[in-house]
Amino acid sequence: MSWRDRIDPELAGSYRGVRFHVERSDTTGGRRWLIHEYPRRNIPYAEDMGRKAREWRLSLFVAGDDYDRQRDALIEALDAPGAATLVHPYLGSFKAVASDVRWSESTRDGGVCSFQVTFAEAGEEAYPATTVDTQREVRRAADAFEEELAQDFADKWSVDGLLGWSLVAVERDLAAVVRGIEDVVGGIADEVAAQIRAPMNMVGIVLGGYNRLRNAVLRPVKALDLYSGNTILGNKDSGGGGRVLLTPGTPTRAARLMLDTGTSSDSVTPPTADTPERIQRAQNTVAARQLNGRAATVAAARLVADTDWMSRQDAIAAGNDTLALIDAQITTDEAITDSVYGALVTLRAAVSEDLRRRAVALPGLITYTPQTTLPALVVAHRLYGDATRADEITVRNGARHPGALRGGIELEVLSE
Repeated sequence: MSWRDRIDPELAGSYRGVRFHVERSDTTGGRRWLIHEYPRRNIPYAEDMGRKAREWRLSLFVAGDDYDRQRDALIEALDAPGAATLVHPYLGSFKAVASDVRWSESTRDGGVCSFQVTFAEAGEEAYPATTVDTQREVRRAADAFEEELAQDFADKWSVDGLLGWSLVAVERDLAAVVRGIEDVVGGIADEVAAQIRAPMNMVGIVLGGYNRLRNAVLRPVKALDLYSGNTILGNKDSGGGGRVLLTPGTPTRAARLMLDTGTSSDSVTPPTADTPERIQRAQNTVAARQLNGRAATVAAARLVADTDWMSRQDAIAAGNDTLALIDAQITTDEAITDSVYGALVTLRAAVSEDLRRRAVALPGLITYTPQTTLPALVVAHRLYGDATRADEITVRNGARHPGALRGGIELEVLSE
């Protein structure tokens, strides 16, 4: 098959479906080069800026008894806005625009209209890809909510005018409210009671307790150090603010722990508001309950944002617990201010979007049961072809020894 067999025998093309005959075709191409020439250097540098837009310069004509109608149809097609399909008799079809059009006709050459048309490659409109940093948005929303909860607590909490048994009752109510986080972290109740006349300090102590719980997950340390108080988390001089009595284990378990401790104070009932002292005491109890739940909410949201999740199930489980905490603060029976409500709604939207973006791309969890006792290295290589993922399997399943995963025992592993 020669070139004559591979082209249109009539050398006909079309644009927007309007046919014409091609007499001559010139094409330009190549690449765009930016030549850098430097002072006192004899050798330049040619920077490749990408391929040039192709151009096709066609000498074409329409002819015949109705050439005038063909001419008008072709002119209309060339003048129309937007790109269209150019059928080139030599090169095939392209998406092109008519960037330069000229035509001529004469009495001597009647029945013919000649065109000189430059077609340029249309290409496609492409914008730089943009993505939203959903983790950063959650952190920003959590920071904004923290400011609102601190100010709201400071506006509501007051022990002015309370003496004797009234102060003792307030301290007792406060200890009952923070008992959940006290059992996990330790030292919260005594520290809060010591700052009972400084509401902003109380906010910092409760938030610090939940932050220690979050840090116990995000900064892996030895369990014995956690209990002894000798780590960065447990050493008060290092800013850790006290011990972590109950290691949360994984981010998923930590989120559930925050949900439990954050809602545990809901069972603390304010006293009957029948005297001025009891009215103030009831208001303080409600404020302390809100502070505890909101501090847990902030910590849980930051935990979700700061964790690089390994599996879809883990991310969704922790996210659902965090959203449940937020919903508990939004749907509370006690009145909340518009600013606190708005900050909660913004935080909920940010957490939901972060989970939607990141969790959907994660692998799921499946089960695998080795038939015989094997080292984690062998199991990882069999599952993934990557023995370096042995620690992942060991930690997820709480194996006592990575060198001997017992046969017949079901393991929880990632699907990919």
